[in-house]
Amino acid sequence: MKRCVLAILFAVLIPMSLAATSATAQLDSVTGTARHLGADPPFPVIQVHINALADASGTNPRGNVTAVIKTLGVNDRARVICLSVVGNQATVGTEIVKSNNPALVGRGQLWSVVDNGESGLDQIAGHPITPTPPTSCPPLFFNVPVVSGNYVIHEATP
Repeated sequence: MKRCVLAILFAVLIPMSLAATSATAQLDSVTGTARHLGADPPFPVIQVHINALADASGTNPRGNVTAVIKTLGVNDRARVICLSVVGNQATVGTEIVKSNNPALVGRGQLWSVVDNGESGLDQIAGHPITPTPPTSCPPLFFNVPVVSGNYVIHEATP
């Protein structure tokens, strides 16, 4: 009886798991958490967690980005509103939805991320906060090195 139940479970769960993996492989994505130094004085340590997904064509973007700068008391959470992935480079567009600075809620920001494979080799940059969220995610070319952590970028095939 136990073998029969196990066989049924495996027959159902394994195909479901493979289907979920296949569906995820068809999405553009940027995931991970890392720390980098701000590009401007006082060069604070900035921790950024990214969980961004979109269809291969860039449509249906979703996910979130959290940025924390402990020394400056910054803690922002943003929803992903656009995602563009080309090879190992991505641009993530966000709208800030929660911040310890209420004046930032509703504003936008673009993030540039480069996945160079290994922890400590990736690059990232948060570009200046804008009065409104971005309407597109253009390629961005300014980045700073990650000092710890890792980002993984996946480009889906349309």
